[in-house]
Amino acid sequence: MTLVPLENWWIHIMLPNTAFPPTDNLNFRKAVQAALDMDDIMDASTDGAYKLNIGFQYPGRASYTEAGKETYNIKNAELAKKYLKEAGYKGEPLILMTNKDYTSMYNAALVVSEQLKAVGINVKLDVVDWPTSVQRADKEVTGWNFAFTGWGTQPALGPLATMKFIMPPVNAYHPKDGVPDPDLVVAWNAMVNSPNPEDRQQAFAAMQKLVLERVYAVPFGSLTKVQAVRSNVKGLQALPHPALLQHLARGVRAGPRPVGAGLVPAHGRPQGAPLQGTGTIWRR
Repeated sequence: MTLVPLENWWIHIMLPNTAFPPTDNLNFRKAVQAALDMDDIMDASTDGAYKLNIGFQYPGRASYTEAGKETYNIKNAELAKKYLKEAGYKGEPLILMTNKDYTSMYNAALVVSEQLKAVGINVKLDVVDWPTSVQRADKEVTGWNFAFTGWGTQPALGPLATMKFIMPPVNAYHPKDGVPDPDLVVAWNAMVNSPNPEDRQQAFAAMQKLVLERVYAVPFGSLTKVQAVRSNVKGLQALPHPALLQHLARGVRAGPRPVGAGLVPAHGRPQGAPLQGTGTIWRR
């Protein structure tokens, strides 16, 4: 048998509920972002099988960008406390919603909880099953502040497939009254409508930077994986999920639309959920 590495399995991430206090306050969200040590989170989540990753595409891809990198892996307790003071934080509970069905998500929540407690945040863990977590993160705008998930198939398909989670109808960060950030709308529409790849990539970089600066998502890093194959099998290329081949076979090219041109189809699993129990598929 030969072990073949798959360096990009999914992007480990937590998503805020910006409609529910205290995560409705940008300075509070920045405090959370500033407090986090991504190496500690990812190491505990994956037993060391990870790579740090700033944003929403995988390093080495043409679409990868480091836009917004100054917001990533800050691990600065004093800066976090400064943002908490500016937010007027008075010890309100911060509810981290996670699950034990995906051990990596549960372990990430445990480490995040301790790191945030260390800067003075009153953290409460809400541990539910995975289907409940998906449903609540998708439908409920009260009772939780951050939800833990993973984006797997979508980053492999490219920026449009990934960033649609931030836009209607998904609105993963739950903007107040369901109205998306107008600056994100401008960047998204440029991604969808720009006639050449360079302009689309520039729009994606602008959108990633906005999402990170306004803490509409908190990526921790990328999970890695190895797959065993027979030693006499040569020239195979790993793909992250069986769903990826389904998307490619269907030719998902007409999906995303500009905001204002109708609802964006929500292809794939809710909130970018990684597929469970499917394994890796291969192609020559």
